[in-house]
Parts: sequence; C-alpha cells; structure tokens
Amino acid sequence: MTTGLNDPYEIVRGPDGALWVTEKSGKKVTRVDPRTGAKSTLLSLPDAVHSEGGQDGVLGLAVERRESGEVYAYISYSYDIDSTPAVQARTKIERYTYDPDRQRLHSPKAVIAGMPSGNDHQSARLRLGPDGKLYYTIGDQGVNQFGNTCRPSYAMRLPTAHEVEGRDWISYQGKTLRLNTDGSVPSDNPVLAGVRSHVYTYGHRNAQGLAFGPDGTLYSNEQGPKTDDEINILAKGGNYGWPNVAGYRDDKAYVYANWSASWPTPCDELTFSNFEIPRRSRRRRRRTSPSPSCGRSTPSAP
Repeated sequence: MTTGLNDPYEIVRGPDGALWVTEKSGKKVTRVDPRTGAKSTLLSLPDAVHSEGGQDGVLGLAVERRESGEVYAYISYSYDIDSTPAVQARTKIERYTYDPDRQRLHSPKAVIAGMPSGNDHQSARLRLGPDGKLYYTIGDQGVNQFGNTCRPSYAMRLPTAHEVEGRDWISYQGKTLRLNTDGSVPSDNPVLAGVRSHVYTYGHRNAQGLAFGPDGTLYSNEQGPKTDDEINILAKGGNYGWPNVAGYRDDKAYVYANWSASWPTPCDELTFSNFEIPRRSRRRRRRTSPSPSCGRSTPSAP
C-alpha cells in the first residue's frame, strides 16, 4: 500500500477512513490514504526517545469519537524525564484533538506519565474498551536477558498503596492497565493485595496484541521465551504467571532461570546465554506456582 515508514508500530482506522500509523523510530503519527498510499503527517513528536534498535519510541494509538463529534487520539510514547545528558526514559500517554480540516492532531493533554520504559519489551498496545476505559499493555522491559540480564522481573510484583499515592508506577512492568480517559484509577478496577491501582491483569512478558471481541471479551497475544507464545483471554484481576509460567502450566520445555538472583557468583560476572543456565549459579524454579495457567480462558483472580 505504501512505503517509507520508519518502524510502523500501531495501525488504526481513523474517523476519516484513512489509516493512522505510529512510527516508532520515525517519532510521528502518519496518515495513509488506503486508496492511493499517499502519506501525510498527523503529528510529529521529536522529543520522543528511541534507542537504536530498541522497542521504545512512538508506540500505542487509540481513537475515540465523542457524542459531541470531537475526535481524540490517545498516544503512548517514550520520553526523557530530565535535561541531563544521560537519558532517563519513561512512558506517557497523551490525548490529542483531531482537526479534520487541517488533518492534524493538536492540543496535547496528559493522561498518565512516568510509566516504565526501556529498550526492550515495551508491549504498548493501547485500546479504548466498550466500557469507555483505556486498556494498555506494559511489557516486562526485557529483564533477565541480554543487556538487561541483571534486572529482576517485576511482572508478579503488585503496586503498594504508597506507590499509587505517590504516582510511582515502577511495578506496572509486566501488566495490563485499565484507566479512565483522564488517567485516574477506575473505581471498579480489581483490588490486588489490598490495593486498587491501574493494574487490570499481571504476570505478562510481552503482550504484542490487544483486541476486544464483538461480545466485549478482551484478547491478548503474548510472546514467550523462545517457545510457549500465548493467546489469552484477559480476566479482571487475573494472574498470567510470567516469569514462573510460560504457555500452559504443564511442566514441559520451560524452566525459569533468574539470572538477576545468581549466587554465589554475582550476575554481573556471568556471561548470559539464551540456552544454558550456568551450573555453579543455577537457580531453577519449576512451574509449581498456584497461579492460573497462561493460555487458558478462565484465570482465577488471586
């Protein structure tokens, strides 16, 4: 249909019938005419942060048409939280208003900021649900592998009341979020470990797809570690097991090696391998967790 896009990430049908495309490394939102392939820029985000070869940049996109006729675009992207030379990246979601005459997105309004960001496993799929809420996936940030080998997984870590009150979203890694369109926490979100937050489901590795079925069922697809990719039905408060569980909880193929917890040899003295656990620092955790099996359609809440 068209060429010349820089890492197209999210594609949605705009209210004008065109395709609206986020360009991860291109740092913009592009309008594509599906009949001619002609492109124009809806929004440029030059301050977005994209690391070379990384999975950060301009990411998720969802479009809402209000009863008043106004059209809003919700966009997630990585940004630098300060002006120092060293980049301290976080992710935000902003709402933009669509001008149909100029075919431009304008007037940004912050929805939520300060969410986790990194060079791997951003997920960053953004959908507007039939309930009028925003749903957003955040990956585990690629921890425990490659350049992030010594970073522990927070996919099973739930936010504390203190963190929510202080708008500290560090534990949102490996989660699906559910937000009001103004960024606040919906009053009917699940209470997990005694705390209500934006977290809707948890225990995810890298959810790269998010879609609502015609009956309102929320589906997600998720990348596994070499094997055990998943298609999940996301149930309110559900625990999907990562990093303790990948695919079905069937004790086949998958063993979790927590490199970040290596002892007595510290993690930073090890050479990461995708296929072998160092014998002297081997720490295995087999799938004995009571959490529900990934890939099943009826996970129970914790």
